[in-house]
Amino acid sequence: MQNEVINEEAVETEATAEAAEVKEETKKEKKCKKSDKAEKEITELKAKLAEADDKFLRLAAEYDNYRKRTAKEKSEAYTDAYCDAVKTILPLADSLDKALEFTPDDEGIKALSKLFSDILSKIGVSEIESDGKEFNPNLHNAIMHEDDETMGENLVSQTFQKGYTLGEKVIRHAMVKVVN
Repeated sequence: MQNEVINEEAVETEATAEAAEVKEETKKEKKCKKSDKAEKEITELKAKLAEADDKFLRLAAEYDNYRKRTAKEKSEAYTDAYCDAVKTILPLADSLDKALEFTPDDEGIKALSKLFSDILSKIGVSEIESDGKEFNPNLHNAIMHEDDETMGENLVSQTFQKGYTLGEKVIRHAMVKVVN
């Protein structure tokens, strides 16, 4: 009977050991499942972070482009308004030039013409040089054509109305006669 008790105890100990092993394996499996879950969650979170980072960078770039575009538009609006204002006083320059053609010896008209020319230079407006220069469709408006074998090809022979620029922007094209 004692052997039976010892065998029963051995069986119980063995069963307890097996149960403990099963518990350990279950714990390990749960840990593995938890670590797999955690890895999946980490991967998902990394993907979401990358997506949010990408959205942030795109938004920052879009804002930077917007800021640059509005600054450029504001500058262009100022330049356009400036050119429009100058364009309204250009008939005065034309009138002074015509007056000088009819009375080249009048010192008063010469002084006014020089003063007006100096004022235009001070505000950044320059006259487009035309006579004897090569025709440039970006600066000149050809209203007449003439054939002359003594002059070169595609040259401006006469300016009917002066043109003006503000920096690189043309305020008014020069009206010219082109040779050949």
